Amino acid sequence: MEKVSSGDVLVAGGGVVGLAVALELGRRGAEVTLLEREARVGRGATAAAAGMLAAAAESPSPGPFFDLAVRSATLWESWAPTLLQESGVDCEMEACGLLRVTTSADRAAELDARRSWQVASGLEVSPLMGPEELRHEVPGLGPDTVAGLLYPGVAHVHSHRVAEALAGAGRRAGVRLELGAGITDLRSDSEGLTLVAGGVRHRARRLVLATGSWGSDLLTRLGVRLEVQPVRGQMVALRPRGRPLPRIVFSDGPYALQKRSGLVLIGATEERAGFAAEPTLEGVQRLTSQAQALLPELGGARFETAWAGLRPFLEGGPVIGALPSDPRVLLALGHYRNGILLAPITAELVASALVDGSSPPELEPFSPGRRLAG
Repeated sequence: MEKVSSGDVLVAGGGVVGLAVALELGRRGAEVTLLEREARVGRGATAAAAGMLAAAAESPSPGPFFDLAVRSATLWESWAPTLLQESGVDCEMEACGLLRVTTSADRAAELDARRSWQVASGLEVSPLMGPEELRHEVPGLGPDTVAGLLYPGVAHVHSHRVAEALAGAGRRAGVRLELGAGITDLRSDSEGLTLVAGGVRHRARRLVLATGSWGSDLLTRLGVRLEVQPVRGQMVALRPRGRPLPRIVFSDGPYALQKRSGLVLIGATEERAGFAAEPTLEGVQRLTSQAQALLPELGGARFETAWAGLRPFLEGGPVIGALPSDPRVLLALGHYRNGILLAPITAELVASALVDGSSPPELEPFSPGRRLAG
């Protein structure tokens, strides 16, 4: 006999965004079931991420995305300690600051222009710095570095710990986690929504799709065309033999940051390779070569491991909010490089829309209706 499960809200996707949304809904009293196709949560783009909370580095221009990212980075200041209290898992948040550097005079001018509007937006950022000032912040920068900016408030977290904390806190809030539950069918009718996952037929009144790079196929079952593309990001972990890396270093090519374990993470490539989520010799060679140019001392570091993840890319940025064709279905898709950064604000806004029935103005620029109409 087919197993049947029913409840209030289904959240499809157990990455950082889906976990965060499920937790916030559980905190607000909703009956939530989260469906994840893997045997563990957070094994996709979340596990592959470096965990930077770098709103400034990820925003080339002012606008709604920058505003959303800054607000979410601010939420992390209370989010991390709250997750520790609720789950007992430390997200290892480190507010070490970020040094955005370049080897190009043209890009130096671009950085200075970026600084102008960021300062006007209230962001804490240094004046444009020259090589000597930069090496005072991060000794050992490569000789080709010519200019950069310091963002002293930028932090990073441990992505695996974040997923563990969200899952633990979610269980405590009453969220039911169904693992190994890949979705094989999705239907909508007048009585509600039906998903078949892991051999179980789930019925719910509302659905949140937070399925990352796998979102497009499910949307087509609802008659919605929205192409979420997987973009492979390869990463390398090194064990340095010399002095620690005091700040995140974000260059025109790779970035480097050091975790509490002492490992220095180097990332990340951006490759259209379909759903092939594995590191390649070419990718690892490119990252290690660029890292050594950026920080020559890393040439003597011990190679530890390499991995890859699939970032969910959506032209025009993330889509967050209810489908105009079926308001019972909310999307939280296309966060690309910024799932961990944007998880707190996404969870807050989606939960407000679902539980409170509100329409937060911050969601309007990211609404599915606007994207699908375009």
